[in-house]
Amino acid sequence: MFADGHGIFISGMRTAGIIRIGDKNAVTKILELPAGTHNARPFRDGVLFNDTAASHVRYVCRDGTEQNFPIPRYDPAALTHTELGDEKVARQGFGRGLCVIEEAIIAAGSSPSTVTLYDLETGSDITRVNFSMDIRNAVHGLEVWPFGG
Repeated sequence: MFADGHGIFISGMRTAGIIRIGDKNAVTKILELPAGTHNARPFRDGVLFNDTAASHVRYVCRDGTEQNFPIPRYDPAALTHTELGDEKVARQGFGRGLCVIEEAIIAAGSSPSTVTLYDLETGSDITRVNFSMDIRNAVHGLEVWPFGG
């Protein structure tokens, strides 16, 4: 979910786009996106989102140009809790958290428990922090603190 002066924007794996709640609580689908996306939000002249199904973070401009950042992957032997037999266990590369740090820097969360900073100007990752190799955990809610500024 993302909110600004234009409304509240909602997206999820099964919305196949961004839904906006605007004036007088009018609900409108404003953009189509691939199935399997998370954290989609309007950004600059396009849309920023976790393309979870493709294991990438994407920024797509209105003119069709885009930046694609692969979600980090680790040596499978280093992962823990991979053989639980539970179909609900997150997979490696599952993108699930996203926020804008500065106009050109974004933070993205993924499984296993990783936060990566990406630079939209250079098209590269800046740094990455992994908190656990437990495949069941993906970093979800990311936000700049303190709120507002």
